[in-house]
Amino acid sequence: MQTLSTESMQGIYDDGWEEEWEIVLNTGGRHQLGKKQAWVIQEAIASGNRGIVMFQSFGIPIPYIAEFYRVRKFKSDQISLSEKATEEAWTEEDRLRAIERIKRMKEKFNKMKNEHPTF
Repeated sequence: MQTLSTESMQGIYDDGWEEEWEIVLNTGGRHQLGKKQAWVIQEAIASGNRGIVMFQSFGIPIPYIAEFYRVRKFKSDQISLSEKATEEAWTEEDRLRAIERIKRMKEKFNKMKNEHPTF
């Protein structure tokens, strides 16, 4: 899994401009993204990633993207985007925590299943 550091993207989003992007999924979902998030998605598509790009509270499944376009561009100090549109992508640490959490849930489920066979 590739994780991106803030330092590697510094020049991309520190130019005084902000952008609002929209992704429309084949499943009917829509997501508003900021410039930094759009850059992460563009990099994933360009690198041939066929998985999900995870942000803190949502994920974008790359194979299900039907449309991906910039809605508007504006000066950073004029308008602020929603909190969701400015979330960071998952780091390697976030991914490992999620794997550990899933492992604990499976263990708990198996324990309950063994204690209560009808469960």
